[in-house]
Amino acid sequence: MTGKGHKHPQGRRIPQQDAAESAAPVPAPITPSTIYIGGPENGRELFRWADDRLVQAWREAPGAVSRQGAIYLGRVVKIEPSLNAAFVELGLERPGLLPLKKQNAVQEGATVIVQVRRDTREDKGVRLSTSLASTVDAAALAKGKTAPCCLVPPPEAWQSLLLSLAPQAIEAVICAGRNDAERVAAWCGAALPDIAARVSHEPMRDWARSRGEAIEEIAAALEEEVTLPGGGQLLIEPVRTLTAIDVNSAAATGRSGIEQTALAVNLDAAREVPRQLALRNLGGVIVIDFIDLQNRNKRDQIVQALREAVGIDPAIEWVGNMSRLGLVELQRKRNGATLAEMWGEVIKTGA
Repeated sequence: MTGKGHKHPQGRRIPQQDAAESAAPVPAPITPSTIYIGGPENGRELFRWADDRLVQAWREAPGAVSRQGAIYLGRVVKIEPSLNAAFVELGLERPGLLPLKKQNAVQEGATVIVQVRRDTREDKGVRLSTSLASTVDAAALAKGKTAPCCLVPPPEAWQSLLLSLAPQAIEAVICAGRNDAERVAAWCGAALPDIAARVSHEPMRDWARSRGEAIEEIAAALEEEVTLPGGGQLLIEPVRTLTAIDVNSAAATGRSGIEQTALAVNLDAAREVPRQLALRNLGGVIVIDFIDLQNRNKRDQIVQALREAVGIDPAIEWVGNMSRLGLVELQRKRNGATLAEMWGEVIKTGA
């Protein structure tokens, strides 16, 4: 059968959806997860497993710095009307960008309390917000301080991961180090009391899912192509403005005809895409190019399967409906370095 009738050129403009194709809210089914925390010999490592598959993998390499979640007292150094934004001096290598909801919201020279929502990327500074996601009274901490200065340091990666998941989605938190287990349990007792009792110490050699198994899945996820259970294939191509995911029939065959085979491959793809996005930690606009289907009910089946599958990834914020060309857009929150940035060198060197 012919896998596709159209492809995604890089950077193509995405067609606007009409009223009948407007987006729907993303549901949040619970997917129980076990989280393993290792290190710190070669940098802290975190692995999240769900349904016997690796879903997320973080690595805090020695010397690597993430400021996401940190709160600063900054000083506005420039207003940029064309961007409807302000540049804020934080005491870092370059000022951060603060989008403004309305003009004249701040003045040059003013001090402002901001939180880092996105780390530096390429030649851009951190992205900021005045809406603070924190239980700390930053305004009280700022009293008597001189801008620029850091008021609240960024959370550690394991804290961000635990906070991103619903408590009922965390089945167990297993730490390779005894001291780490005590520290994580103490933090959970204050911040996430429902899961404090699920934190335990277990040497890495005794983990039910070994680091070696995780490394194998990470290596596979660094490839562009993903083979689906029924023989179909995903081609995942991050480009500058978006991530394009192409669904192809590849080796998939079916006895029920082209349309049924296409449906089966598309359903496999819809169930796999959220895991791949979470594991690869790809953010921003994602466009999935499914195999064409003429039947509207079958197209709806695919979108429904996708919406059910995104429950595994709390960073997916929005899922659109399928366009007449088989395109589905979704939005995923940018959250730190990509899998390739964190693990590429480890896989290359076999560390």
